[in-house]
Amino acid sequence: MIGWPSRKPRKERAGMTRGEPLRLARQEQADRLGDEHFDMLIVGGGITGAYAALDASLRGYRVALVEKDDFASGTSSKSSKMVHGGLRYIEQGNLGLVRHSLHERQRLRRNARHLVQRLPFLFPLLERDGVFDKQLAKAFESLLWTYDIAGGWREGILHQKLTPEEVLSHCPTFKQDGLLGGFLYFDARVDDARLTLAVARAPPR
Repeated sequence: MIGWPSRKPRKERAGMTRGEPLRLARQEQADRLGDEHFDMLIVGGGITGAYAALDASLRGYRVALVEKDDFASGTSSKSSKMVHGGLRYIEQGNLGLVRHSLHERQRLRRNARHLVQRLPFLFPLLERDGVFDKQLAKAFESLLWTYDIAGGWREGILHQKLTPEEVLSHCPTFKQDGLLGGFLYFDARVDDARLTLAVARAPPR
């Protein structure tokens, strides 16, 4: 069996995570709030609050982050789980936003590869009663090429135009009648709650 060699250990990469368990004894932390001085108090332990606390600590501030329940127990654990590149924004002509979204997605894929995974989307092209007809399919393929050029290529694979046989290989239970082919492109998904916890645990460097 042939495999890729493992990367060499790097201090800066190892410093992105803690080696010891994160102590979150509520009474102990409450006592610290009363006894110590903090430059900033951030209320809400979702992804926004956790990242704001990390960013402030990286700038040299002493920060306290408080949350009434568990970290990521609110909105940050109930998202769509998508780390999307904003395919729909191309139709609106907002290429700048798409390019920025794809760049940020690649940063997440690089820094949190264990939490952010590639997610394929397949669009079947039907002869009739489909989502789009042949003419609209051509426009959709142009949109996918624009997506790839704007930064979708950072996923390491471009969109694909599939034959009917290839569509059925991905979706064996799909009805073959009227199937002309399909399109496959790639977005990404994330374990949002674990990402929030990873940010909250990240030590300032």
